[in-house]
Amino acid sequence: MKAAAKWTGVGLVCMTVLGCILGYFWNGMTTAESKAEHDELRTLLDLGNQVVDQPVRVVVKWQGSWDGSGGEGAEAAAQKLSQSLQLSPINELMENGHTTYRVIDEKNAVNIRFNWQEISADQSYVIIQLEAGDPAQWSNLSDLQELYGQKMRDSGIEAEWNASLQGNANDIDKVKAADTMNRIEGSLQNTMRAVQKETYEDATTVSNAYQVPSLTSRVRSGNTWLNMQVAVHEDDMNGKNRVTIGLPMITIEY
Repeated sequence: MKAAAKWTGVGLVCMTVLGCILGYFWNGMTTAESKAEHDELRTLLDLGNQVVDQPVRVVVKWQGSWDGSGGEGAEAAAQKLSQSLQLSPINELMENGHTTYRVIDEKNAVNIRFNWQEISADQSYVIIQLEAGDPAQWSNLSDLQELYGQKMRDSGIEAEWNASLQGNANDIDKVKAADTMNRIEGSLQNTMRAVQKETYEDATTVSNAYQVPSLTSRVRSGNTWLNMQVAVHEDDMNGKNRVTIGLPMITIEY
């Protein structure tokens, strides 16, 4: 009995040590992941400064599924996440036949849209959108991107992010969308080793999707993967070409 008790004690110690090791390992992974995401947003912002006169819109979206099989209800979980983000109280509404919990708020001049929608009794889909319209807000945007992604993952949400930047091309003269795209693509190939994989073109718009080896966020497209999209649209209203850049894909209207 004493031997059994001794080994039980040793086993508990080993499990405790192993738990600590795994905890440090997981924290290290999440910290490294957050840093990579922060760096990639910075890459997008720097790229925007190079190819547009002045970015007028930057949108970051965190989104993912929540599994409530652990027993906590969707409303309580939505309330808890919203409070951890220090947002205003959630509003409940019906949208497309699904109960939805929503908050529209603002933090440090960054617009925030929190949307938690119940898909079934124990499944929800969560989207948190951050939007900044001025480069002076980019530091705040980057800080919130990192914080909100971590909070969502801490809440058990399998969260992934994407970001889009939009502004007018810094062309000296009015040119076709294809000409602006060729100029931008040449810069991407030289500085980021971007490889074009998909393209779309119509009378006023060109959109190209790329593989960029230095970027980690990516989406699957058929038999390949993509992690950057660039679109150029001829805007007849102001006579300029509107450029939109997305990591890994554009998720706003371009």
